[in-house]
Amino acid sequence: MPFELPRTITRFIGDAPLIADDVGESPCDVFSFTRGNDRFFLKTCAAIYAPTTYSVLREARVLQWVDGHLSVPEVAVIAQSADGEFMITRCVPGAPIQVRIDEPGTLSALFHEALRQLQSVPIAGCPFDSSVSQRLNELEYLLAHDLCAQEPEPHPWPDLNSPEQLLAHLHAARPKEDPVFSHGDLCDTNVFVDTQDRLHFIDLGRGGIADRWLDIAFAQRNLREDISEQSAQDFLDRLGEPDKPAKREFFEQLDELF
Repeated sequence: MPFELPRTITRFIGDAPLIADDVGESPCDVFSFTRGNDRFFLKTCAAIYAPTTYSVLREARVLQWVDGHLSVPEVAVIAQSADGEFMITRCVPGAPIQVRIDEPGTLSALFHEALRQLQSVPIAGCPFDSSVSQRLNELEYLLAHDLCAQEPEPHPWPDLNSPEQLLAHLHAARPKEDPVFSHGDLCDTNVFVDTQDRLHFIDLGRGGIADRWLDIAFAQRNLREDISEQSAQDFLDRLGEPDKPAKREFFEQLDELF
């Protein structure tokens, strides 16, 4: 545990052992534990991440706001200290839709249903700005504090050789946005499906108002990289609208240093 836990957090955990969860590339630390018959997750982030979408308190507020529109983890406890931010959530039912990876058609259909549910959330009054402007400001903050990956992947965009070049390109290539409620990190480990094929969403730290192609781009990339180009193309074809490859590439590039 990188921080001393606030008393409200330790009281809730009690004597339960914390088991580190190594899934994902976020700078947040995640631990699971069992209390009675229920499984919970403790998520923490260092205080320096408070102004970013890695903020655990931001994620807690997103979960509380979107509850009632989507099935998301119940927030049990939140706390803050000089060291960082802390949140305990109850485990959602089911398993990640990644378990359907051997059924490309089913996985694609689950992504489509996830998009439908996310984009059906009303954005009137949504207090969470995940727009391109906000994310570029966040990226500048992370770069200024040496908090993000310093080398973008060389193969997709060989002309963008440094974080500074990538950031300048992103500013120049900003698309006109079509705002919806967005998950912000839609992938097959952040959507769960239960035995009744109901969907449950986790890791909504980047949730908020953003362009509708952000989530589409992430889902398409997931299918392209983990299954096949054909599966990714079939996913796009089922959207029933023209593809926007420039937007998809922009959002993949925006994600490169996070």
